[in-house]
Amino acid sequence: MPHAIAIVGAGIGGLTCAVALRRLGLEAHVFEQAPELGEVGAGIGLWRGAVRCLEEIGMGDGFWTARVCPFEYAEIGTPDGRILTRLDVTEMTRDARCFVVRRAHLHAALAAGLDPSQVTRGARCVGVEQDADGVTLRFANRTEARARVVIGADGLRSAVRAALVGPREPRYSGETCYRGLASFAVRELGALREVQGSGLRCAVHPLDAANVYWWATRRTPEGREESQEERKAVLERSFRGWTFGFPEALAATVPDAILKNDLYDRPALRSWTSARVTLLGDAAHPTTPNLGLGGCMAIEDGLVLARALAENAGDHTRAFAQYERERMARTTLAVRMSSTFGWLGSVTSPAAVRLRELVTGATPTWMMARSFRQQVAYDPGRLRR
Repeated sequence: MPHAIAIVGAGIGGLTCAVALRRLGLEAHVFEQAPELGEVGAGIGLWRGAVRCLEEIGMGDGFWTARVCPFEYAEIGTPDGRILTRLDVTEMTRDARCFVVRRAHLHAALAAGLDPSQVTRGARCVGVEQDADGVTLRFANRTEARARVVIGADGLRSAVRAALVGPREPRYSGETCYRGLASFAVRELGALREVQGSGLRCAVHPLDAANVYWWATRRTPEGREESQEERKAVLERSFRGWTFGFPEALAATVPDAILKNDLYDRPALRSWTSARVTLLGDAAHPTTPNLGLGGCMAIEDGLVLARALAENAGDHTRAFAQYERERMARTTLAVRMSSTFGWLGSVTSPAAVRLRELVTGATPTWMMARSFRQQVAYDPGRLRR
């Protein structure tokens, strides 16, 4: 018997959509290529829209009470310890405390909202074919599945997206990002601070009073291979002498725990939908992580798409059109702003760095806050209107 709704990809966005559909009484089955459910990554920031979505789909109180370090202010600093700008995050997101959490903890909490029978693991999608009655999914293990509609939530190099628009390569940003978790106590638990140098950026985000998530970027050619030991060594050399705690957090991180990924995005599509198939999260609108919105937008997509399917029961055409109307402008602007912010933050020439610091320091706080608020204070609304 075909599934009513098939979701390809059990990442954060795909699981959010599946849990939301389940709460709305709709059948959804998730196909995941990995043999076990889990999330590769270190930390993820949860801004207002994502927090509200997770509350709407019933994320347990225990998950939130364990988050003890909400964002209070956001800053841009320099390697020698100067603060160029500071924004009040609590004023922008008064009705939703925002956090950085471990990706694995968030993923596990979402997975717990589904019945295990709703997930098929070890199913790597390699083909999507539509006909008048439904969609056939083909997997690398030579199995197939039928569904009335399909949601592609299978990430940056989505097989579902490739079936819709062709196998186009994503756009390399010019930066590589390193991420890690460390047992390291920071004094400023409410700080969300990015430190920008010459072709280098970093940040240390408290997870709780004794643990942090950190990230760092540097300009480097695409696809450069580094061993775990080389990753730590190159970061130690690159960020030696920087203030605000990054060298100390790095020193407390074991080399095997350092993740490395080139940063990509894609130009916006005019539509994420073809007949009975649509896209979600990075499959639809992959973004660089410079605004901390990639995972958040996938979560938002999941709720909005589930709501649209429930409100247009049996009419996937209207549901997908409603979903795109609500999400296209939001995600397109965020991808563009993230790309611009990353480029400005990673300029390399001394003159460009000095100009960036002068402009950042001279820009009125209200102007910076207005642009920042537009992104982080977004609210996709209730699961049921």
